[in-house]
Amino acid sequence: MTDKREVAAAALREVPSGPLGPELFDAIARHSVSNAFEAAALRRGKHGRLEIYLRQRAQNDTAYPGQWHIPGSILRPGEKWADVMTRLSRGEFMAEIGNRRFVGHVPTNEARGSFISFVYLVDVGQETDEAKWFPVDNMPEPLVDIHEQMFIPLAVAAFKLEEATARLAVLKAQFCDE
Repeated sequence: MTDKREVAAAALREVPSGPLGPELFDAIARHSVSNAFEAAALRRGKHGRLEIYLRQRAQNDTAYPGQWHIPGSILRPGEKWADVMTRLSRGEFMAEIGNRRFVGHVPTNEARGSFISFVYLVDVGQETDEAKWFPVDNMPEPLVDIHEQMFIPLAVAAFKLEEATARLAVLKAQFCDE
């Protein structure tokens, strides 16, 4: 009898390059470590309230059905982070995203497998009807747990640090001789 690993390896050799689809990706992800790009878009909204862009996953999604999350995607073979940003711009953001700033990487284990998630702050170029901005102190439920517990707090802290650094530069320019 042929080993299931040999059968799976032979079948994978026949899969064309490109997106794997959710079912095949989930099956492979359980046996590997994937690199994920997490794109946290934050802004100051009305009255200076800090807001974050979130998307809701489809109810029939294989991972976290119906839950809210920050947009992200897996780095596919042969891609660069800029390629992932282009896919996210066209897909989950439905608007141009840019000015990525690396925040940190977070290793996670979840139902689909193991991931190293690279968290970036990004800017959204324009408003769209697809945009769903929420105050960070009043986000919708249910929220993907690793996003709520790890990615969002990391992104919020980085955003606030950027704001503080910019304010410090203004104050230095205004009051310091050098």
